[in-house]
Amino acid sequence: MNKTLIVNRAQCEEILTVEKCIPYMKTALIGISDKQAKVLQRTMIPHDNGNMLANMPASLVTENVAGSKVIIFPGPQTAKMGTNQGIIPLFDITTGELTAIIDAELITVVRTAATSAAATDVLAKKDSKTLAILGSGKQGKAHVQGMLAVRDIKTVYMWDLYFDAAKQACELMKLQYPDVEFIPCETAKEAAVNADIICTTTPGKTERPVLLGDWVKEGAHINAVGTCSARGRELDGEAVKKSVIFSDWTEACHRDAGDILFNISIGELDEMPPMVEAGEVLAGRHPGRTDEKQITMFESVGISVEDIAAAKMIYQYAKENNIGTWLEI
Repeated sequence: MNKTLIVNRAQCEEILTVEKCIPYMKTALIGISDKQAKVLQRTMIPHDNGNMLANMPASLVTENVAGSKVIIFPGPQTAKMGTNQGIIPLFDITTGELTAIIDAELITVVRTAATSAAATDVLAKKDSKTLAILGSGKQGKAHVQGMLAVRDIKTVYMWDLYFDAAKQACELMKLQYPDVEFIPCETAKEAAVNADIICTTTPGKTERPVLLGDWVKEGAHINAVGTCSARGRELDGEAVKKSVIFSDWTEACHRDAGDILFNISIGELDEMPPMVEAGEVLAGRHPGRTDEKQITMFESVGISVEDIAAAKMIYQYAKENNIGTWLEI
């Protein structure tokens, strides 16, 4: 009987960092563009208390791994209790063996920031020194780690809907990066106008944008992260119009990219703009940025193959370093 490796939340926190995850996200993005990743649309089962069971399956053929992120999107009471959990079962495509069950709580945050970093590494100007984070929660702080892993950032401007959250985030990140200047901002505009790289990491569920095109300077790169449905946006239509757009998966963007779809629905954009998958750039088939004055934008809606790639990384590290528990299932 084959044994399965169980890696719990604390062990995942010990193993998984944004920086270590970046190469795996590059592999996942290339896999999408090479048609070596197979992804099904997310399915949801809603419940009366607001909890939704989500199932997000994918396989990455190049890594011989398949699996699914199965997780509760919490309703109000569950969110308050902090009891929502998720797992990622991993299977060997060749043998069908259940190789691992990985806790999913940390993966979503880390792989999202690592994916943005993978795209930023091939799209942002090499001499980028200033970073704006719009949304200073877990995702915003993870994006600081990701951006500092791929660019020599000297100054980080952090904004949040609640100014105290931006201040607290700056204080926390300063402890981790004492040589970087962290500046809390009272307005999103104040954070964005001087930034070489802008990451929008808000919940992205409102009609009101947090980033306007008029604020984005020549040559900047934008990671549009917070919106993953057509019902909200973080960017206004002008920001999208000014940008050369790259995606994690173009098919998913045609379904879930609110920064584009919502702006079309209200008339700020006329039609779906052209976009190139970041995997094409990472694979060397597209040049990415072709002009230092271009504004580039990475539209990240989040895809389950990124979760599977991150879980595979955790499994490999845990197996090699004797972390986790082996069980017969």
